[in-house]
Amino acid sequence: MFSWLLGKNTALSKHVDTFSKTSVAPASTPVQQAYFLVLDLELTGLNPRKDHIVSIGWVPIRHQEIVLSDARHYLINSPVSVGQSAVYHGLHDHQLKSSNDLADILTELLSQYAGYVFVAHHSRLDEQFLRIACQRCFGKTPRFKFIDTMQMEWQRLLRQGKVVKHDALKLPSCLKRHGLPDMTNHHALEDAYSSALLLLSQLKLGGNSMTLGDLYLLSR
Repeated sequence: MFSWLLGKNTALSKHVDTFSKTSVAPASTPVQQAYFLVLDLELTGLNPRKDHIVSIGWVPIRHQEIVLSDARHYLINSPVSVGQSAVYHGLHDHQLKSSNDLADILTELLSQYAGYVFVAHHSRLDEQFLRIACQRCFGKTPRFKFIDTMQMEWQRLLRQGKVVKHDALKLPSCLKRHGLPDMTNHHALEDAYSSALLLLSQLKLGGNSMTLGDLYLLSR
């Protein structure tokens, strides 16, 4: 049994190797030509080492167009109870018992979106959870390249000389500021779609000369 499990993990880890070896477009690439994958996670808590992913949603952007036909939303079978986190994302233990295995969803993510620049609102948290989830499932951690729409918004407001309060950087506040439709908060697919709209608005305000390198700097 142990040898079977070891062989399975070795086979799955190949997806991590392929993902990490696939080159992301260079920093000089104009943003109009870049491929992005905007994603959002719902979680049992905020500690990546003890909490778990309970749902994931993603929306691709290619050549500054949202590709809704490739958008995905999955519920994840969590090894722990959702506990009080259900208050935020509305998911309960009974909904997750027969849901998707995390390794299967990560395999799809890594195999289909190698070479994409990943995007999230407050990306540091999402990246940490994804890295640890891959380590748990595959024994390896991919080399993700992330852009953070929250950090980009913070930089934009600072350059305008505005005092930035914490609530001003939450996704609903950013959507309102950009004149974008308000969405149901804490639904992985809707938040991913909202973040995709926000990214496109930020790119438009940034002008036609923006490159991926510019976005990386704004996301620090």
